[in-house]
Amino acid sequence: MVFITIPLFAIYSFVVSCNHQPLTNAISFDVEHWHSATLLADEITDPIDYIADSVDTVLSLLQRNEVRGTFFVVGELAEEYPKIVQNIVDSGHEIGSHGHTHTPIFQLSKSEFDQELVTSRNSIKEETGVEVSGFRAPNFSITKETSWALQSLRSSNYRYDSSVFPTKTPMYGVSKAPLEPYIPQVSKPFVEDQNRTTSELVEFPLAVLDYPLRLPIAGGFYARTIPVSVLRHGISRLNNQGIPANLYFHPWEFNHDVQTDEPPIHKRFISFQGIDTLESKVETLLETFNFGTEQQVLEENGLLEPTIEA
Repeated sequence: MVFITIPLFAIYSFVVSCNHQPLTNAISFDVEHWHSATLLADEITDPIDYIADSVDTVLSLLQRNEVRGTFFVVGELAEEYPKIVQNIVDSGHEIGSHGHTHTPIFQLSKSEFDQELVTSRNSIKEETGVEVSGFRAPNFSITKETSWALQSLRSSNYRYDSSVFPTKTPMYGVSKAPLEPYIPQVSKPFVEDQNRTTSELVEFPLAVLDYPLRLPIAGGFYARTIPVSVLRHGISRLNNQGIPANLYFHPWEFNHDVQTDEPPIHKRFISFQGIDTLESKVETLLETFNFGTEQQVLEENGLLEPTIEA
């Protein structure tokens, strides 16, 4: 019986793999100064700037794996380092907005946030010629308390947002938000609008598994500390449910030179643990799964109209 079962199982697995079209997952990078991260901003007294080396490391990683990603860029940084941002564009990657000053929405009024959206988009366009379509809030700060920000994004003609972390953490998150990309209802922003159209703002949440308890696997601290085997299992599980995984990282997380003893030990652990091994982990994921830009994934899933290039 064993001799029959094993070959039949192998044949079945081969047939399934031949007929299964792998999902494209999204990989993105929040381009900001390492010392502007929430846990580090008030702890670093005289920071050294590593933005150029950090971005170069990420671009090389993506190039050798022939992957295009999305880079959510802080507007002020685009003004400060236009050549770096232009290099990202010239390498074939998508550019989105990460706000203008890297200020979490928790700390902004509606009028201040509206101005951030306009200013960051204008700064990026002025430096690169690119009209950004997507937005990610610093510190994933679109939550139940700041859900009004989605209407600001609609009014500013952004096509999609990628700020909702669909599980509650001590710093951010929405406990029961959808795990898959969706078009939010205007009155209930963390509920899918079943009467959706591709002209509406789309939300692309970060990757979270739906076990009895939701488990984040999106990137950042989670990817740096979770074994790569668990990350692979998590992405596979989402893909088997028809959900594209949405991963995020920061270029500075690929640069061990940013590590410093200045912050308290708990902030050092959250900010720096796993930096030395992150590049090899991400390389493994890029070799195992299909990845692309956020806009590409949303277009493939019928949530955005394809962009017509001039």
